[in-house]
Amino acid sequence: MPTFRSTCPRHCYGSCGIISHINGNKLTRVLGDLEHGFTRGRLCPKGYALVQYSLDQNRLKYPMKQLLRGSSEWRRISWEEAYTMIAEKILDLNLRYGSNLALGYFLGKGNAGFLHQAVKGMFASLGPHTKPVGDICSAAGDRALFEVLGKVPHPDPENMADAGLIVLWGANPAITNINQMKFIYEARTKGTPFIVIDPIFTKSAQRADVYLQINPGTDALLAWGIAKIIFERDKQKKDFLEQKTIGWEEFRKEVEQLNLEEVSTRTGVSAEAMKDLAGYYINFRPVINWLGFGCQRNRYGEQTVKAVSALNALTGDYGIPGGGLYFRNSDIEDFPQSLGNLPEKKHPEILSSREIEVSDYASGALKLKDPPLKLLWISSGNPLAQDHNIPAWKSLFSQLELIVTVDLYLTRTAEQSDLILPAASFFEEEDLHISFWHHWLSMNQKVLPAFYQAKSDLQITRELVAKLNTLQPGFSDFPVEKEPLQWIESEFTSHIYDLYGLDNPSILYEHPVKRKKEENHSSWKYVFAKPLFDVFRPSEQQYPYLLLTPQSLLKFHTQYETLDWLNSDQKPVIEISEKIAHQHHINDGSEIEIFNNQAFLRGIAKINEYLPNDMIVMEQSGNYPVNELLESFNFFDCKVNIRRLNKYV
Repeated sequence: MPTFRSTCPRHCYGSCGIISHINGNKLTRVLGDLEHGFTRGRLCPKGYALVQYSLDQNRLKYPMKQLLRGSSEWRRISWEEAYTMIAEKILDLNLRYGSNLALGYFLGKGNAGFLHQAVKGMFASLGPHTKPVGDICSAAGDRALFEVLGKVPHPDPENMADAGLIVLWGANPAITNINQMKFIYEARTKGTPFIVIDPIFTKSAQRADVYLQINPGTDALLAWGIAKIIFERDKQKKDFLEQKTIGWEEFRKEVEQLNLEEVSTRTGVSAEAMKDLAGYYINFRPVINWLGFGCQRNRYGEQTVKAVSALNALTGDYGIPGGGLYFRNSDIEDFPQSLGNLPEKKHPEILSSREIEVSDYASGALKLKDPPLKLLWISSGNPLAQDHNIPAWKSLFSQLELIVTVDLYLTRTAEQSDLILPAASFFEEEDLHISFWHHWLSMNQKVLPAFYQAKSDLQITRELVAKLNTLQPGFSDFPVEKEPLQWIESEFTSHIYDLYGLDNPSILYEHPVKRKKEENHSSWKYVFAKPLFDVFRPSEQQYPYLLLTPQSLLKFHTQYETLDWLNSDQKPVIEISEKIAHQHHINDGSEIEIFNNQAFLRGIAKINEYLPNDMIVMEQSGNYPVNELLESFNFFDCKVNIRRLNKYV
């Protein structure tokens, strides 16, 4: 039975290496790739469910046109009809406005492969247009770390096994990064303390030596409190501070002003626990701080990232194996990203494209004038379920003349589109992958024929551009003749060959390869940021409860929800504290509703004795999109109220 190397394309920590077993054009088995130095032969439950996913009959099979947007009246059309409809609208808008600024795209994170940047390349080949910029997952953290760290190598995740102390701030790898747990367990066998700081008693917290339940949004205060204690005990790494940092004396003066009792009141962490935590930082080195993405998804996110990063400067653990700050790497920037960075076709009058922050795409697009956005291409994303401020998205959709969605499924976003183009799964296309967490480069081989008429993003791009140039010669300068493997080969510059120790990309068909370790530049210095002590979470009487929306082990945002291996048809579970249950006369299993001025959502109550009294927890989902309640990009600032429903409602 032939086997092939695949790579899970989801934008998560693992980017897991997979060995796919094929028999008669059918996927019969998937196993973890033992040659992958990070995942080491292990997959998450979603990975093992890929056998069902590869032939999921819920997938889209053909291009579909909706007779009236939102009507659910769909008509199957040919690819030729779909391309003609899109091309004619693009040419019409270009003629009407004298440019392609009325054209825009929204590229999500549903597939992180290099060739899924074909959408960017296609739009660049049309000339100035409307494009998203920024990162939807880590924008606040990236800004903060660039300010204090500059550009430094991200620590090797495998080195976590050699840590002297591991502290997780809002990270839950037991659910979201299960392959990292083995390195944590390895460290613990050597006596390394494992500490979790989180508002929720997570699966990772259950496995920790120490768990501190902190009030949401107050992590920065706690980190500054620890810094104050380290200075008071005169246990800072003085030589590191003097040689490799800037502004530490001013930082010390600032944190010395903190009142630890006030910090304790605001954070919910006792002064005694704070002192014990500082003792761990002093006595166990090297220190690893791991910042979860949730820490920077509130109004104080940048302050949190800066404050926690300062602790590694106090302990002198930057650039030390087994120490440092973990957040995400920037390895993608080493590559030319030939598709995503395709030069923009010149326009005689307009110098460049219009840019919209992807973290607030709908609101930004609504502000555009002269011309307004009129065509939107959506790929690898489901913003009507996964983004915030859904009313803004609905307003944006109402002004658009053509919405094209490329997806594997009839998602909430696809349901409101004019055209749906069926996307290939990663088993049906060739691609190249790296991770934002570990430093391994891997290949994804095409192992299955197309699912009915599904096509890859690159194939769709090439064929649509060909249609455009047939209708109006020279309209696009996209290199339609270039094959997928040629695009992949274009990523292998001499710099990449050196970084990954490669002579030829073909070695990736035999095993993944790891990026060479890089040291901090000799001139590098950590820059202390000024603490802002007004970090607190105001109360709201109308919506008194904070809603937190962690990831699920069996889903990834709105993906995998059609697989019965992973899911049941039950209503969403909404976790509440015993006090909230008592105040609102709610029992375990009661049907309840959470709501705010954005929307309401119904589910089944689950009383969680470990939850704080002002907090509600519901996992992310697509069938029951909790994001409808979110007004701001700061997802974890969402406030709601709750009520019990009559059982007949």
